[in-house]
Amino acid sequence: MPSPNLQPFAFTSVSSSSTISSFNSFKRPTNAAPRPLRSPSPAPLPIELQPFQVRPVAYRILSKKHGLNLKSSGLDLLATYIGRKYGRDWRTKSEPFLDQIGRRWKEQDRGLFIDAQLLQLVIREVELRSSSFTGSVTETTVEVVEDTLESFCPQEFFHVWDAFAQPRWTYNRMRKHFEKASRPSLLPSAKHQVHTLSSRYYLLLHRLLRNEEFQPPSFHASNAANWHAITLIKNLLGRHGKSCLILGLLVKGSNGNWWAEDPSGRLELELDNAVAGEGYFVPGCMLLVDGVYTRTEKLQVKTVHHPPAEFRSTSREAYGYLDFMGIGGIGSTPDGRFDLAIERKMVAEEERKAETKIVALGGDLYLDDLRTLDALGKTFDVLEHKPPMAVILFGSFMSFPFYNSGTSSRYKDNFDQLAQLLSKYSGLCTSTTFIFVPGNNDPWGSTASAGGPMLWPQRCIPEIFTSQVRRVLKKAIWASNPSRLCYFSQEIVICRDDLASRLRRNNIRFKPSRSTTTDKMDTSEDTQADDMGPEADAQPLFPDETQSEENLETEKMVRTVLDQGHLSPWPSSLRPVISEYEHALSLTPLPHAIIICDPTASGYAHSYTGCHAMNPCRFLPSDKRRVTWIEYSTATRTSTTNSIPY
Repeated sequence: MPSPNLQPFAFTSVSSSSTISSFNSFKRPTNAAPRPLRSPSPAPLPIELQPFQVRPVAYRILSKKHGLNLKSSGLDLLATYIGRKYGRDWRTKSEPFLDQIGRRWKEQDRGLFIDAQLLQLVIREVELRSSSFTGSVTETTVEVVEDTLESFCPQEFFHVWDAFAQPRWTYNRMRKHFEKASRPSLLPSAKHQVHTLSSRYYLLLHRLLRNEEFQPPSFHASNAANWHAITLIKNLLGRHGKSCLILGLLVKGSNGNWWAEDPSGRLELELDNAVAGEGYFVPGCMLLVDGVYTRTEKLQVKTVHHPPAEFRSTSREAYGYLDFMGIGGIGSTPDGRFDLAIERKMVAEEERKAETKIVALGGDLYLDDLRTLDALGKTFDVLEHKPPMAVILFGSFMSFPFYNSGTSSRYKDNFDQLAQLLSKYSGLCTSTTFIFVPGNNDPWGSTASAGGPMLWPQRCIPEIFTSQVRRVLKKAIWASNPSRLCYFSQEIVICRDDLASRLRRNNIRFKPSRSTTTDKMDTSEDTQADDMGPEADAQPLFPDETQSEENLETEKMVRTVLDQGHLSPWPSSLRPVISEYEHALSLTPLPHAIIICDPTASGYAHSYTGCHAMNPCRFLPSDKRRVTWIEYSTATRTSTTNSIPY
């Protein structure tokens, strides 16, 4: 029942129907092979059409079918485009195209009148959608793409986006797409903090409604008997004793019990007999809760699940192939969308450069420990044989929290020692990009947090401490935590966080799910390592006798983060976040890969819904005298775990 004192953070309306009482028929996405591209068909000979010729067809489809009014400028544009695109067969072939124009115009809520300026953007979007399915690329486009890409080296398409410099997009829940937003202000307002929760909710809600299991059945549909309908909390009034399914934010109330909140209200949960699905269930998560609404105005919960993740390709299609990170560069259209012809060429370039590697060293590189410097030297000896494109070093770079008094000079001396060590490896210093990601003990946030969880995103290490390293390294990037690495068409999230320990501390205990042993995640681990020298050998990071148990825990961690679509699904009491930069923590759409350096968990490399998740764990494990790191191949989008004794 909606609480009388609660101010809902947003409002919406979701059509409800008869609800279900279990998730036995619930389908999660599976990794499917990409659809092969068909060969392009010959282009028709263009003709010149007059607006009066196109008017009857456009009126029948756009006006009578979709209820839109076509202006004279829009009609002139359609006549020119249809004649050039479809030639003599324009009467039959242009009808599906006009129908797509009408659908996209209404989906984006562009108004009742179609003018030439906005119509040109919609036509471009329809072209991108059709080319992604048919694979049709004109010869002129291919020639331009090839000439443009071949004139640049791979480093020209290698970028690391700081969390405070990433393009900012806000989600419009009414139009169901993203809009470019202005730069964040210095001090976020309370309204923006409320909008952050609202955006998270509607992103997950609309993602669910795109899933087959949540779409209303049509006549003779295969899912007519077991589709899922989401009910708003305010619509549960008067439905005592009936089953329902809600999507809500899990919070702990003032009475010590668990509550679910959505934009319409809040509802107390009875979790005594609840059965949980895969993943960790912590406060701050958006959860699918299935149960029976009782006369005491509580929900007697039967099952609890995370909203299923969505493949990157599906999300990109739903959002019109927006170029969120500017990955396309030269391949971005004027309206900020990705040119799919250039993207296909970028993927071909990635596969052609099979030797390109990204190395991620383990976390907690304590530079004030002589053992760390010795292990780094042996690691660089191996990497010097075949320098990778990038090496990622994760903090903390000091074994105790940084304070302003007494530790500044010592902290700088630690990086000076690292610079002296790096100067011995000329191949790495000149051809490899070093990326430094701070940890909990690094300045300046640790002066207030004392080594605990600090305000996210975390700014990069100040330049005053790293001057010697900058002189030695030709290419050094001091990144924020988290950051994003873009290489050609790929997007890789880089993050340093003690995720496993926080999930275990705050996890709610449920009855084990019956599908725990049957619903497994795809695991992608390579057992072969590159030939990097006589000392190097490749081996799994886990012992064989404990691999299954540890894999089960890592599957739960990866599922929790990717299903939530957010790097920090926590309340502000557990992980404070700068709401103005919350967009840097979003995982919508899912990246191609995510590197979560978590020293509190074992190393892993898993693929889930097309996203390859990796954890290089701790650089110097306390229980073994071996240094471990992960190599990510940009060509195959898989990783290998390597280790050497020290």
